[in-house]
Amino acid sequence: MAAFRPAVAIAAKFIPMNANPVSLLSKATVVAKSDATASRHFRPTAETFLNPALANAPDLPLLDVNFCGECLPLDQSDVVDRWKHVFTLFRSHASDLGNLQQRADSFFPIIDPILAKYDIPDDFRYIPLAESALRPRAVSRVGAAGYWQLMPGTARDLGLKVGKRVDERFNVQKATDAACRYLRALYSQLGSWSLVAAAYNAGPGLIKNQLKRYAHRDYYRMNLPRETRYYLYRVLLYKEVMSRPNDYSSFLSPAPQTAYRAWQPIGFQQAA
Repeated sequence: MAAFRPAVAIAAKFIPMNANPVSLLSKATVVAKSDATASRHFRPTAETFLNPALANAPDLPLLDVNFCGECLPLDQSDVVDRWKHVFTLFRSHASDLGNLQQRADSFFPIIDPILAKYDIPDDFRYIPLAESALRPRAVSRVGAAGYWQLMPGTARDLGLKVGKRVDERFNVQKATDAACRYLRALYSQLGSWSLVAAAYNAGPGLIKNQLKRYAHRDYYRMNLPRETRYYLYRVLLYKEVMSRPNDYSSFLSPAPQTAYRAWQPIGFQQAA
């Protein structure tokens, strides 16, 4: 989550946190094409050359994917490239999916009613997975903490107690309520849930500057920092593998050995 700025902003290196209505891809008809077989739609990019595993990955099903009803525009080659990139990075850690599902089974029933209370779309339940991998005592190098990775200043401005004796960022109900109030405020400013997710990661100031520079309001075409540029893809990855794992089983299993770092937000450490 991003550091708190004067107008309630969330800060960067992973503070609480990731469309564009394009023609919907049919569910099972748009089948996966590997980077090699999709040459008509896919052009190698710098991302591919920096990550050879991306070019060698097996076929990834390109299904209809959306975030809060805003479609992932898989008719754009750079979007397909990033989508395959996050899946390829996750692939060698897919064996952890069972443990993550167990944590989610306990976590979702607690936060879902709070999301509903503030009329926050269900897809935001996957933000804490991308933020903290549902580790309740997760703390980042910059001080973001808890499931939602709230920064100390952000949490205090949202009414939470943050101190040595009491830190309500680790209280799932109170932290979720605070995060939902923040998300609702962001939506009233930005009017797009994908931009809300991006602002949760990078801070609303950065997104508002983008909106001033460009005529469009399309997250997927914005000039964003790398972490924020991939943020919504990571959130959507968790949504996809958690909600319909069988559709991706051929890609995720068996997972190859890779040289990639562990799949978790940059800078994470477990609190003592």
